[in-house]
Amino acid sequence: MSYRNGYTKTQARIVDLLSDGVPHSREELHACLDDDLARLTAAKRHLVEIRKHLRPQGQDIICVLQNRRIMYQWVRLLASANTGYV
Repeated sequence: MSYRNGYTKTQARIVDLLSDGVPHSREELHACLDDDLARLTAAKRHLVEIRKHLRPQGQDIICVLQNRRIMYQWVRLLASANTGYV
């Protein structure tokens, strides 16, 4: 079921969390899920779907290593002649 801009409610919560542009932990993403018993990796499937919306707009969610922890950050990609991003 589509909620906002083609996102499900869970995906919209993740997008809202990542919209500040700073890295967020797996635990923070996990807190956006409806299922408290889901594994920490359950948010990955939602990230795949969110990336499908963001990449055509020249944006992405990247993994960054910060203090030996994997974090996720929403970024704007640099424009190039090959990608066509604005």
